[in-house]
Amino acid sequence: MRWLRRLFGTPPLQFDESWRPELVSGFQHWSLLSEAELDRMEMLVTRFMATIDWEAANGFELTDQIKVLIAAQASMLLLGLDLDGYDDVTSVIVHPANVRLRGNRPIGGGTFSSTPTIISGQAHYQGPVLLSWAAARRGARFPEHGHNVVYHEFAHRLDMLDGVTDGTPPLEDKAAIARWSAICTSAYDEVRAQGSPVLRPYAGTNPAEFFAVATEVFFNQPHELCEHEPALYEELRSFYGQDPASRVARPHRHHQHS
Repeated sequence: MRWLRRLFGTPPLQFDESWRPELVSGFQHWSLLSEAELDRMEMLVTRFMATIDWEAANGFELTDQIKVLIAAQASMLLLGLDLDGYDDVTSVIVHPANVRLRGNRPIGGGTFSSTPTIISGQAHYQGPVLLSWAAARRGARFPEHGHNVVYHEFAHRLDMLDGVTDGTPPLEDKAAIARWSAICTSAYDEVRAQGSPVLRPYAGTNPAEFFAVATEVFFNQPHELCEHEPALYEELRSFYGQDPASRVARPHRHHQHS
């Protein structure tokens, strides 16, 4: 269907005004954007809503409000990129809450696990993205907690665009790749060795998870990332073409008198 739509063209897509109240009330980052950014976001959200196949898991009722809140978070990553959509995402499968995975699955390093595990999202290469609605809604509403399952899973999709899930998204040239690799490897090694005040331990799982977790923190806690990992912040700012620290208010510090 999608290539047919592309072949014959479609009438220009129109942002549906009924989506706006949900975006303003449910997605904290929406209200931080400039007029120009909002114009592009409206186009991206409209395109996402129209071109992505949506599936509801477990008899869940998938409303437009749910779809648009997910679409906006996924689109946020594209705001400063030359991409207008995630063309290789076959569908977005929305579960009401976290999902219990069973069966044998790869856990990296050539090893497999059959232990049931609870997940809030999963991105499959050139396949679907699975999301927990409870987690997606929480991430949109409370960015200060640092977590955002939609940012996380769609960062994986950007990472996968060059055919390898290795924590390095497509960059413009060899010099950019070398710089990215040096800075991310250094920060990744540090998380694994001694933890980080700003990146949660899951970032040390492998380079792909490092990039996805760093993306969450970049958009949600930009001042903290800038303070603790300035070089990493700069790499992400350069890649995403966005500077969230200039949008998000600096968190208040409680000074203790000694």
